[in-house]
Amino acid sequence: MKKIIMFVNPKSRQGEAFIEEIKIWLNDNGFTLLNPTFDPQKEKIEDVIRRHAAEKPIVMVGGGDGTVNEALPALLETNLPLAVIPLGTANNLARTLNLPTDPKEALSILKDGHEQLVDVGVANDIPFMNVIGLGLSTQINKTTPKNLKRWLGVFAFIITAFKVVHRMTPFKIEVAHDQKTHKAYTWQITICNGRNYGNGLVIHQDASLKDGLLHGLSTEVKKWWHAFILIPSLLTGRYRPKDDVTILAGKKMVLKTRRPMSVDIDGDVKTKTPVTVIVQERALRVLVPPTPVEV
Repeated sequence: MKKIIMFVNPKSRQGEAFIEEIKIWLNDNGFTLLNPTFDPQKEKIEDVIRRHAAEKPIVMVGGGDGTVNEALPALLETNLPLAVIPLGTANNLARTLNLPTDPKEALSILKDGHEQLVDVGVANDIPFMNVIGLGLSTQINKTTPKNLKRWLGVFAFIITAFKVVHRMTPFKIEVAHDQKTHKAYTWQITICNGRNYGNGLVIHQDASLKDGLLHGLSTEVKKWWHAFILIPSLLTGRYRPKDDVTILAGKKMVLKTRRPMSVDIDGDVKTKTPVTVIVQERALRVLVPPTPVEV
């Protein structure tokens, strides 16, 4: 019987409704659950992973990108494989991995999936799978009520964005990336390890979790409402010469601002500028669907 550790965030948008259902599925499909109970208020995900690491289990994380982020330090330390069940709001890692959006269907990767080695980003020594942001995204993540996210999903972020953007002004940023330096006034800096961020936006058409690169985007529109013109480009990762954005890429990026500014990492505010971001190539084992895909 395969051994598994299960973390389902009960506060994620769909988490509470699926906990017992997932346990039944695991039992019916021959998995031994090593932690039948888990209280995130009393114990950290990474501590549970380290405690059971010698038993070589699969680590299944049901939740959003923030829940996966909590498990990352121990996953990198123990080299255990990760299975993601999308139960969060945006589920960008699940999008990048081409997982089914239905959590019940996503469970099939535990039986039929195969492992791939993927890159991991690190910002000020904090690992992340998807994205770090500075500017509008940080204000949205700071101020969006958790209950609103649970009930309205991505619309909670949209509502909050309209509330906070009126109070914002562009800020000066300096980004050093692979022997280049970019200076500008921007509304938002986004640096991705993978492909998807926000509500399924695409950082660059060629970005993947296996390219050994960080991909960045600086939004430099003159007025905030000009950003609506960028929506087609942001959805595809294909940018036009007339778009008021700067595209960045490199294995290492250093972001500096005039004063310390908060930085969000996989949806939670965790550090401040200056921030150094690097990529660790092929550092994490993940389960992906059986059909070969480029993640």
